[in-house]
Amino acid sequence: MSESDYCARLEFRDVEYVATIADEHSFSRAAEKLHVTQPALSIYIRNLEKRLELPLFSRVGKKIFLTFAGQCFLDNGKQMLLLRDNIQRQLNDIKLNQSGLLRIGFTPTRGIFFLPVMLNAFRERYPKVKISYYERAAQQLETMLLRGELDIAFFNQYSVNSKITYHEIISDPTVLFVSAELADKLRTRRRKDFGHPWVDLKELAETPFIRNYPEQNTERMAQIIFRDYNIMPPVAAQIGNQLTALNLAAYGYGVYMAVEYFVYNVYFDIRPVILSFGQSQSQYALRFVAATASEAYCSTLAKEFIALAREKYTYKEYPHFSA
Repeated sequence: MSESDYCARLEFRDVEYVATIADEHSFSRAAEKLHVTQPALSIYIRNLEKRLELPLFSRVGKKIFLTFAGQCFLDNGKQMLLLRDNIQRQLNDIKLNQSGLLRIGFTPTRGIFFLPVMLNAFRERYPKVKISYYERAAQQLETMLLRGELDIAFFNQYSVNSKITYHEIISDPTVLFVSAELADKLRTRRRKDFGHPWVDLKELAETPFIRNYPEQNTERMAQIIFRDYNIMPPVAAQIGNQLTALNLAAYGYGVYMAVEYFVYNVYFDIRPVILSFGQSQSQYALRFVAATASEAYCSTLAKEFIALAREKYTYKEYPHFSA
């Protein structure tokens, strides 16, 4: 069979079925997800393998895995699906102009206030546009972008993926959150170009810090900063919820190091004191970005949503960000 024969006989459904089985490692779960019966799905795959004259799946125990041929099929097939989606979005832009579907992803903490404000503002401008939104960790959002499951993902950029385009929304300085009692004991001073009272981080070398888990960007940043300052403060607690960490810091259970915007996402019974540190406010800043897949078509609606995010998500304009 020639290469052209293969291409002529492939359908988008072929790739979608293979991809779903590969994700689920099970014909029964894949059939349920695809809304078909298991026997019908099994027959479909057998016929596809006959057409290709190659096995696409192998069994290990009760689980189903792709063969080498199956992986090659899926890797290239996903490019077909991406091309199809790009064509559909471009035609949708031409035909509908101001209506359609926009799929947005947010990290949990960023979405607390930003997501409702953005959805409301965008709905006022584009009332006919349907928005599907997903709350995931940053790494999951990147994966969804590259799979073509999202149009835009909003998260703190910690690393660079060559297959993703990053549109900066705002640069957030890393600051210290402490209790009022601790702030009174520290030798703080005002410094030009810093948004809060400045403290020498080495002064806190023996003070307990509230830490996040290693996979969280806040903890990755903390490790870099402690290494730069050649200090290793004691750990007061290690927890995953960043908002809980803020409240613990406010009540004096330790110092919490994180990007500044966290404090404006919470209503406190006792509000923490924010302190600046470092050589400049931008030295350990994290970029909050709108990410899009570089090879995917970026629709007019997606561009408008990103532009609106830049307009709304600022310390000057965003009401919850007023210090």
